[in-house]
Amino acid sequence: MGHDGSWLPNPFFQPVDHPVRHQPAEYFEGVGWFQNGHRRHRVKPHKHFIWPKDGQRGSTLGRWKDILQGKGPDIHIALSADKMDYMWNRQRRTRWGRHTNLDDGGPDGSLRYELPWIGRSGTDTCYDFRTRKYGKPNRNMWTDALWPEERNWAYPYAMKNVKGEWAQYSPNFFNP
Repeated sequence: MGHDGSWLPNPFFQPVDHPVRHQPAEYFEGVGWFQNGHRRHRVKPHKHFIWPKDGQRGSTLGRWKDILQGKGPDIHIALSADKMDYMWNRQRRTRWGRHTNLDDGGPDGSLRYELPWIGRSGTDTCYDFRTRKYGKPNRNMWTDALWPEERNWAYPYAMKNVKGEWAQYSPNFFNP
C-alpha cells in the first residue's frame, strides 16, 4: 500500500498524512498518571458526571421523567487527567449496566470505588433493559437493547439475553 493511491476504494478518496492521535492519560492505582509511556507529574484530575443513555428516552424531558419514576441508568463519575478526555474515560454499556461478565474488553477509565449512595445490596444487581431498572439477574432480563430511531415501537429491534446471545426482531416471522 504505497502513497500512489492504488489502494483507495474509489477516486473520490485522497490519501492524507495524519498527525499522531492524542492518547489520553491513564491512571494506575498507587503509581500515578501515564501518557504515551511517560509519567505525568502535577496532574489535577478532572471528575465528570456521566449520565448514560439506554436508548429508550433520549430527550431531556424524558430523562427527567426517568428520574421521577426511578427508571433508567444511574449517573456515574469518570476521572481524567485532561478536561476534554471525559469521553475516552466514560464507562462502557456493559460496565454501567453491571454486565461485565459479557464484556471481553479491558478496563475503562471509570472510578473503581463504590459510591456512597449505592449500598452493598446494589453491587449484586444488574440493569435490565426490559424493565429499565436495576435488579437481580434472571432469565427474562435483557442485558442490552437497540432501539429504532422512531419512538413508537414497543420493543427494540435487537436485544441481548443474560447469556449474551443476541435476538433480532423479525417483522416477517408470522408471514413467511
